[in-house]
Amino acid sequence: MKLVDEAVRLQYQNAGYITVVSISSTTLIKELQNQPIRVVLVEGDLTENYRHLGFNKSASIKAVSESLKLQQDGSEELWTDHVLQVLIKFNVNLVLAQGNVSERLIEKCTDNKRLVIGSMNGNVMQAFAEASGAVQVAYITQVNENCVGNGVCVTIWRSIPFDTVDRINRMAIMLKTEGINLVTVVLTSPVTAQMQTKEDTFWTCAYRLYHALKEQKVFLGGGAVEFLCLSHLQILAEQSVNKGNQGCSGWLHNTSSWLASSVTQYRPTVLKCLANGWRRYLSTLLYNTASYSSEFEAGTFIQHHLQNATDSGSPSSYVLNEYSKLNSGILNSDISDKLEQIPRVYDVVTPKIEAWRRALDLVLLVLQTDSEIITGLGHTQINSQESEGFLFL
Repeated sequence: MKLVDEAVRLQYQNAGYITVVSISSTTLIKELQNQPIRVVLVEGDLTENYRHLGFNKSASIKAVSESLKLQQDGSEELWTDHVLQVLIKFNVNLVLAQGNVSERLIEKCTDNKRLVIGSMNGNVMQAFAEASGAVQVAYITQVNENCVGNGVCVTIWRSIPFDTVDRINRMAIMLKTEGINLVTVVLTSPVTAQMQTKEDTFWTCAYRLYHALKEQKVFLGGGAVEFLCLSHLQILAEQSVNKGNQGCSGWLHNTSSWLASSVTQYRPTVLKCLANGWRRYLSTLLYNTASYSSEFEAGTFIQHHLQNATDSGSPSSYVLNEYSKLNSGILNSDISDKLEQIPRVYDVVTPKIEAWRRALDLVLLVLQTDSEIITGLGHTQINSQESEGFLFL
């Protein structure tokens, strides 16, 4: 796992919340920036006809009609004035709403030097509530002194008009307060169609980082652990050939004497096949990352490092020494002359071990199937003429 994924270019990362507002709020934001302001958090819509449906989220509840009485023409204006009076009473200059906000209210509050932002994420609202001391309310009429938060700062995120104003006249601002547990990452791309892919890749990387921090342990990435497994399997295979029957006790115990006697013969073959699986995996990995032009060339490179690890006498020390270099790891040691520095990579432990376990279960299942087929031959009579030309292992 790449903790800094090149596919997801994190152009900007700030402690706080970055959002977009109308360009008409530029003057207001310039007046509010660099000073702590008071904030109110509304957990629903901030509109005149909004009614909270309750806390039992029943799918059968629908809002059919607001009132049997016809709305008067000046009702929205009266409601807007009432909301503004509440904000003035408690000296509130910032309102964050999780739902939609009345356009008329936004305009009137802007004229009175009060910023209103809607469509806020629930997690963002909770972060501001914890950091500022604000209490979320369902209606603006529920606001009292105990519900108002303090110490929020509003600043223009980037300078105008170079990069903050887009085609629909919006600008980017940053909201932050001391002690807020919130970081905003901005992903940008000149191609709109790439944004969903970038966002998916970013969240994949973020979740892997989260699980790595939760487990508090990682594997060396870049193929280092797989290479160590390959070297270990190769050593076991060579030892099995050299030692013969030594060290074979415990393999396929409680089986027929014929099968137990054949363990010595076939154990090196099984270990070599497992090692070849790791070798093919690493070769394919190098080939897919465009490090080498063919899998054969990648396999030659792996064999070269494998021989060096064997000659060193300690493959684990060899892997650590190669990985501690300035480049990414053992499988990138020959491409350190690139213009950009290759970031070191790490792998989350649990998913990788689970993948290995499933692969090993498949191998053991195949071996168990072969064992049952072989040991089952003694219970059936096979015609020598029919079996002629067949070799049973």
